[in-house]
Amino acid sequence: MVYELSAPDYTIDWEQFAQLISPRTRMIIINTPHNPTGRIFTEQDMLQLQRLTENSNILILSDEVYEHLTFDQQPHQSILRYPDLFERSLATYSFGITFHSTGWKMGYCIAPQNLMAEFRKVHQFNVFSVNTPVQYAIAEFLKDPSVYLSLPAFYQEKRDYFAPMLEASRFAPLACEGTYFLTADYSAISDEADKAFAKRLTKEYILAVIPNSAFYSSGKDEKVVRFCFDKTPDVLEQAGEILATV
Repeated sequence: MVYELSAPDYTIDWEQFAQLISPRTRMIIINTPHNPTGRIFTEQDMLQLQRLTENSNILILSDEVYEHLTFDQQPHQSILRYPDLFERSLATYSFGITFHSTGWKMGYCIAPQNLMAEFRKVHQFNVFSVNTPVQYAIAEFLKDPSVYLSLPAFYQEKRDYFAPMLEASRFAPLACEGTYFLTADYSAISDEADKAFAKRLTKEYILAVIPNSAFYSSGKDEKVVRFCFDKTPDVLEQAGEILATV
C-alpha cells in the first residue's frame, strides 16, 4: 500500500495512515528529509510511527540520505534517535549525497545486529563492495567533519537566494525544510498537465524542472513542479531571470 502526500503541505495524517496497516504489513518505508517535497519529519511524526508499530513485527526502512540538509535550525529526526523504532529499523545513508559525489555510488546502512545479519546475506550477492579508491577517498574526507557538518548552512543559503526569485514570479513556492529541492505551484500560470508544462519550460525557456506527478505511482497531478537549487549563484540568477518571464 502507498500513502500519498498531498500539496501544499505534504504532511502525514497518521490516523489515515493507520488505516493502511494490516496484519499483512511487513515493512514501512519512510524518507526524511523528503525528496521531492523538501519536507522533514517532526518529533511528533516519529512518535506517531512508533505508536503505530509497537507490539508488532513491522520493520522500518528509513531513507535518510539528506540527513545533513535540514534548514532553519531544525534537527534531523533520525530513526536512530528513537530506541524503540531503531530496534526494528534499517537506516540508509549516502556519502554521494552528503559529499556531492553522487556518481561514486557509495553509502551505508545502520541496523540492529539481528537485522544487519540478514541484510548482509543480501548485500553480499547484490553489491559486495565499493571500489577501493573511492573507499580511501571517503575515509580521507571524513577526517574533517567541519566540511560536511556545515552543509545545512551552505544549502540554506542557496535556498534563501533562490526562493525569493520564485516569489517574484507567478510560481508559488511551497515549504522547503531540507534537501536541495524546492517545489512550486504553477496553477496561476497554466492549467497544463505538469509533464506537458515541464516539457514546455525545457523547450521554450531552456529551464529544466521535474513534474511532481513523476513521483506518484498513481500519476497524481497537482500542478506542482520541483526545482533543484544546488547550483552556483550565477546559474540561479539566470534561472530567476527566466522565471520572471514565464
